[in-house]
Amino acid sequence: MRYQDYLDAYNCPDEGAKACFFTEDCKFQLGELKVEGRDAMLAMFANGHIGVKEELRPLHVLETEGYIFAELDACFMPFEDTPQNFFHPFKRGEPLSFRFFASYEIRDGRISFMRLAHWPAPSVIEPF
Repeated sequence: MRYQDYLDAYNCPDEGAKACFFTEDCKFQLGELKVEGRDAMLAMFANGHIGVKEELRPLHVLETEGYIFAELDACFMPFEDTPQNFFHPFKRGEPLSFRFFASYEIRDGRISFMRLAHWPAPSVIEPF
């Protein structure tokens, strides 16, 4: 798996484009939030993108056969208020960026476990 291919799929508006990059039994962890299974993970991403465009912008990436580690900015462009968003209560027209560290375990060319950690405060960014 090439990380850039995953980023291209993640950044496109088709939520289903991500599916082929995850194993059926994949796991996700962000702090205390834990999700198991590809369908549940894709649903979580789709819910997080309601009213918000997200774009991942990698800063540093290390890829090996079994792991990918990345420092990246997750940039969010809200086109509506999203007070119930599980990640952050975005405000329409107020784009933000969060710095993340991501660890991906790769099995059979797909992500089997994704762990995320983020810096606590977002940065205000230009609309995109």
